[in-house]
Amino acid sequence: MFTTISSSYEECRAETVAMFLSVDKEALEIFGHTDTTTEEGTADDIMYIGWLQMCRAGLLALEYYDPAAKKWGQAHMQARYGITRVLLDAGEGLVTIKPHGDGDLRVTLDRSKIPTVGKKAMGDFLTKLQVYKATADAQAGRALYDQVTAVPDDWLAYRDIVLNKRLPRKLLLQANTFVDGEKVTLKEYDATLPGFIQSYLERDI
Repeated sequence: MFTTISSSYEECRAETVAMFLSVDKEALEIFGHTDTTTEEGTADDIMYIGWLQMCRAGLLALEYYDPAAKKWGQAHMQARYGITRVLLDAGEGLVTIKPHGDGDLRVTLDRSKIPTVGKKAMGDFLTKLQVYKATADAQAGRALYDQVTAVPDDWLAYRDIVLNKRLPRKLLLQANTFVDGEKVTLKEYDATLPGFIQSYLERDI
């Protein structure tokens, strides 16, 4: 029923669930994150980093928006942008995005407001996403989703900055292991495109 937005809508709902639950200390404790400081930080640090990373991802998602067609080219990116807009619209200084320096942007997240302003914004948004999906109310669901994922004209300048700062796509170059009798050897490859291709050719899939 949600047709063209169904995939992105569901991705948005799933990521909003993660955002909402990350504020729950009991949920974080299941994964070993408590108020005790570890190498990964405290539970509050994990929560803060996760929320800040989402805000950054929502901004970088603009790379996948086509301003001429006013359409998104990637479901996950549209979802992350939508979540970022919801957090911005929550107000009270929770999230701000402003130009910084020469051709850059600064994303600021007030971590003290995540359990209050942020949690409420995510909870309200998630409730709407869930209710519209559960009741198959595609009209209301699409209206909501179109609203939160619309890119205003003044954000096209942000998109230009994102594109200018874009880095080449990262490739994961993996070593291979070979068994010769009882001996196991590890073969590594040059961090080049030929090395990348060779690692695949020599991998026993």
